[in-house]
Amino acid sequence: MPNEPFSFRNDKSKTIVYGAFKGMGDLLCASPVIASELAKGHTVKLLLSSPALSSFVGLIDFGPNRDNLQSFQIPVSFGLAKPLSFLKQMASFDADLIWISPHAPRKASTWKVPLLFWFLKMLCWPNAVLAGAFDEKLSSLFDSKVPLDRSLPLALREWIAYSLLGGKVEQFPGFASFIDRITLQKKHPPTYDLLIAPGASAANRLWPLAHYASLIQLIPADCRIAVLGLPSDIKRMHQVLPQNRQIEYLSGSVEKAISFIAQSRVVLTLDSGSMHFAQALNVPGIALFGKDDPATVISTGGSIFPIYEKKFPCQPCNSVHCSEPEIYCMDSIRPEIVAAALIRLLQDFPMVIG
Repeated sequence: MPNEPFSFRNDKSKTIVYGAFKGMGDLLCASPVIASELAKGHTVKLLLSSPALSSFVGLIDFGPNRDNLQSFQIPVSFGLAKPLSFLKQMASFDADLIWISPHAPRKASTWKVPLLFWFLKMLCWPNAVLAGAFDEKLSSLFDSKVPLDRSLPLALREWIAYSLLGGKVEQFPGFASFIDRITLQKKHPPTYDLLIAPGASAANRLWPLAHYASLIQLIPADCRIAVLGLPSDIKRMHQVLPQNRQIEYLSGSVEKAISFIAQSRVVLTLDSGSMHFAQALNVPGIALFGKDDPATVISTGGSIFPIYEKKFPCQPCNSVHCSEPEIYCMDSIRPEIVAAALIRLLQDFPMVIG
């Protein structure tokens, strides 16, 4: 059960260890909390699972105190050199609070993160408060636990849970902005009418390639279409999309990908980082959901409109891997439904600048 609210005992700047993050969307959804603590003069140490996430942190505008934000990569490879170097980094500073982000669904959460943070506390920061949601695995290790409604969308869930740590929920401020190099793209007329981002981190979030081919044929011929993704995504899409349409294929760094989204009138995404990027940029779009209920991922009233058809008893499963012979929940989303939703958005947002 939740215990007494946690609070810093004085106004002196404190150090918060925050994580652990695996996806860019999860990190972006935590950005309001991170920006808020930096604005108060605190120092935030982010624990991340990949170098790509460290680069992504540099694309978010965390305000004038962003120098108080530092990222560390959790070692995942075998061998002693990297873990020892990581432990030396952790021991180089004192921590006052260790916060375990509650972004993962309960079913998909892991015991490894709480155990890692507890180990670091015992070894490096014995006086720090280890805190997280009461329903996290191994929450018995926590010094402070907060109640959590995992049916809330990710960003709001993170904000409320962290606020409850201090005993008072403040008004949700919205996502942190991206850096000027990205946001300035929205000051110009859109380059693309429809940008399609077909990639996702899990196979059971993907939409069949043949559906994209059918979709393109239903989109007005004068629509400027682009496909954004990793080289492997681009190759597969290029093989199936109709050759009678002018389609631009885009790939590159994460910054380029976010900039391409900023240059678009409307986007089509899956439950992926691209969806969160578009929502943070306030770019209108459609996101396709199958295994997860979108109400637990994105907020209503934002720029992204989900298509989620609960047709099967296994939905929502919140699982990393599908146990069915086919990904029925995604395969059953008809291109005609998606095309109609995109055309409505294109009509509603004929040209949005700024």
